[in-house]
Amino acid sequence: MKDRSATLKITVSTLTRQRPEMLAALIESWGEMKLPPDCSVRCLVVENDSSPLSEDTVRAAGAVLPNGAGLDYVLETEPGIPFGRNRAAREALDQGSDLLCFVDDDEVVASDWLESLVAGYRKSSSVLLGAPLRAAGPTGQETAMQRLMLRNISNRYLDKENTAARKATLNDTGGVTIVTNNWLCETRLFSETGLWFDETMRMTGGTDAKFYAETVAAGLPVGWVPDAFVYETIPPERLSFLYQAARGRDQSNTHMRRKLDQKPTKAILGFLSAPLRLVALLGAILLFPFQPDRRLIQIARTAGWLVGVLGIPFGYKSALYKKVSGH
Repeated sequence: MKDRSATLKITVSTLTRQRPEMLAALIESWGEMKLPPDCSVRCLVVENDSSPLSEDTVRAAGAVLPNGAGLDYVLETEPGIPFGRNRAAREALDQGSDLLCFVDDDEVVASDWLESLVAGYRKSSSVLLGAPLRAAGPTGQETAMQRLMLRNISNRYLDKENTAARKATLNDTGGVTIVTNNWLCETRLFSETGLWFDETMRMTGGTDAKFYAETVAAGLPVGWVPDAFVYETIPPERLSFLYQAARGRDQSNTHMRRKLDQKPTKAILGFLSAPLRLVALLGAILLFPFQPDRRLIQIARTAGWLVGVLGIPFGYKSALYKKVSGH
């Protein structure tokens, strides 16, 4: 393992597809972030589409961002998030990067995000680290119902952040799953251990959660950085009850299918928990008038969980990322 106090070469990457405005906002935040000491930083946009629709957006920002970080673009025409992520990993390896970071193209990073993330890495022994996701504030264009859902999502993210702060450390996630909305790993995970994002899960989502589970199963140290923040811009189409229910449905479906393949006993216990989920759903409905800023999304996602899990025997399979949302 390389000395973590030595100069590090870092690739910061995002996957994008048909979100030019959001991508431009992310690139702007990359250009405003502080660069960690003794680090060489390159930002990389991987467009996962049949043609380079976002290349002009990237090129308009210049080859070097205002803070001195480089900016590159590649097109990955094989459709599916795992193909884009693996392309980013191969690009990082080809450039000799020690670390690969991922954020999503609908996010912006805090000015101290990379500085804090790398500081956490240097203090830890972990080879894979995650950090918190927060919801960006309202734009003022939302309807009353959309503002309510946004408050629910924001509270849900903060609950997750607080749980991670209690359970996880720089050297142990305490069971908190690391996903690619805020993610750092040593590139040697790809080159030396053979871990890659599962390309058979082309459109289902969940390949980052599977990558995390496989890293843990390999006995490799994982950790959590509590103060490296990114902010998700949530467009109006994601602020509906039906969208959130569908997201809960597809995420639970993918998660349970993975359990069926790897840990069937735990999967059966998951199926048997359905009556308890139904009770929780009824409880959330009863509490909604008293706690509307928390219970609306619980109702949506619990209902979605029931549909996603109980749909497995009937052949339902997630296609979460076939449709792009955002701008």
